[in-house]
Amino acid sequence: MRAVVVWVLGFGIAGAGWTAENGAPSPPNAIELNNRAVRLAKEAHYAEAEALYRASLDAWSQAGNGLSTRRDRARTSENLGALLRDIGRYPEAQKALTVAVAELEETTGKSSPDVGEALENLGALYRAMGDLDQAEASALRADGILQEPERTNNRILLGAIYTEQRRFAEARAIMAPALPGSSGKLGFALNANLAAVALAEHDFSEAERFTLAAFNLASSNLEPNNVALAALYSNMGQVYRFQERYEEAERAYRKAIDMWTAARGATHPYVGSGLMNLAAFEHERGRDHAAEDLYRRAADILDRGLGADSLQTLVARNELGEVLRAEKRYVASEQLSRATLPLLQKLLPANDPRVVRAETNYLHLLADTKRQAQAAVLAKGLGLR
Repeated sequence: MRAVVVWVLGFGIAGAGWTAENGAPSPPNAIELNNRAVRLAKEAHYAEAEALYRASLDAWSQAGNGLSTRRDRARTSENLGALLRDIGRYPEAQKALTVAVAELEETTGKSSPDVGEALENLGALYRAMGDLDQAEASALRADGILQEPERTNNRILLGAIYTEQRRFAEARAIMAPALPGSSGKLGFALNANLAAVALAEHDFSEAERFTLAAFNLASSNLEPNNVALAALYSNMGQVYRFQERYEEAERAYRKAIDMWTAARGATHPYVGSGLMNLAAFEHERGRDHAAEDLYRRAADILDRGLGADSLQTLVARNELGEVLRAEKRYVASEQLSRATLPLLQKLLPANDPRVVRAETNYLHLLADTKRQAQAAVLAKGLGLR
């Protein structure tokens, strides 16, 4: 059985970060620290940027509790949260962004553009964490607040969320109207996300068409180490894989992993997801020793970054169990299947491809270990042959 598509990435356009104006009635040191951090974050100097954001927050805190100061402090907290999200420190990012939203609601009103932008950042964080219900709720709130062009960026995020929820018609409906005449980073993001929709629907020719259009726009609008470009390579690997263009698929997968590693570090969840795609590819090609190593690395990364019970970690461990079954290591395979299958059934609808895949993996294990009667009962209960 062909391995499930485990990582079809949709994404929005990363904001540059709030930059304070030097004429604002705020501590000059706090302003300068925040603005320097924004520049360093754009240059991928994440540790230095984080230190400056935290120093800026300290400076804002010493300036009193006036509405303007509280608002500016909240925007710096939002910047810090977005940075922590981008480098994979999700619990810390959630705390900073939640604080920012609450403070901005108090100081600027619940329908202010500041709140809309913070909600969009929070929605992007929840999507990265795999909490799609919270992601959708935040993005929908932002959609009711924001005006153009920020609203289009937020709708790209919504489209990515709908794609991961397998609500493909809604994803296309919210993004396709903005595609005609779009250019630059906006055009790149729209084409890349519409490619992800087509790929998830297994329309590979359409996915390739949108992906190539995105690559053309990326060449003049994105920096070479942009993580969105890495995601595009990973999705292109999926297209090539299902078109049986195996050498091109492997090159694309490895290119994506190398780019994510260079941009975010070897333990970022993006790297774990990229390793899962490469592992599935290796398993399909019969290279199970390589697949086992890749799934173990992916599961370890995702466990550290997202948690042991996160959807992506569970999928990685279930697929590792399937590889162990193929290697005839049945006891270890069954331990992983029994540990992950009930949780996947709890997290996802019964007809989700990842649940069907996990159930089928377990049926194969039962058959291999001569438990045909048990397999037949399970298959009948699941509506499988």
